Amino acid sequence: MTDSVTETAEARLLIDGQYLTPAQCRAHFATYRFSDHHHQVLELVEGDTIVDIGCYTGALVAEMKRRFPHKTAIGIDYFPDNIRAGHLLYPELGDSLRQMSVYRLGFDDDSIDCITMLDVIEHLEGAAAAVKEINRVLRPGGVAVIATPNPFFWRQMGMFFLFEMRNSLYAVLGRKRRMVTQIFFANVEWNRHIYNWTPDTLLTLFVCNGFDYVEHRYERGNGPIERLFLRLFPFLGGTQILKVRKTAPAPREFV
Repeated sequence: MTDSVTETAEARLLIDGQYLTPAQCRAHFATYRFSDHHHQVLELVEGDTIVDIGCYTGALVAEMKRRFPHKTAIGIDYFPDNIRAGHLLYPELGDSLRQMSVYRLGFDDDSIDCITMLDVIEHLEGAAAAVKEINRVLRPGGVAVIATPNPFFWRQMGMFFLFEMRNSLYAVLGRKRRMVTQIFFANVEWNRHIYNWTPDTLLTLFVCNGFDYVEHRYERGNGPIERLFLRLFPFLGGTQILKVRKTAPAPREFV
């Protein structure tokens, strides 16, 4: 009985703040669908060797291999249970999913054609160190495609407005003003947003580390009304996507 309990505990994976058995993990991701910004990132990749940083369970890597069978696609994630879940959900990926830190990429200098990083940079305490490491492994002329939440997302700005209007009312009534954190699951170390990059500060981070601007886009929304609205005002979309090209080595020192 003890052995059985131990095996069950060891088999559980910490996913989105909850411990799941392999069967529960499969069920949890059974209805997983790509967002619009995933599809747009796939449109922007180039080169023969692509590394997806912060690959989560590897769905994007699996799609890359399906769409680009002649390219080498590798997914890395520092959180071991994400990689374990990826091997469970996509056993065909094998060692294409690897546990690795963005701060210590296990690739040679100038060896990778394309880096993708979706919904990751807002979590990183050392974003500049990560960009310097990305620069190191990208070949000259290689590209990075970054997706991160847009702080000017119309819904987010509306929620912020309402929240601070409530705080203003609290102040008038003599009640304590409040703030909230962006910690989503307290038992998952990485699952919090500690930066909110504007399009220009995100580009600045990369330009200061050896990259030049190529293109930027925004998520196109869900449903016909939001899609129409974002066709008129695309810069209010939920996710921003930036493509940059390596033009020089990154400075190793920090300002």
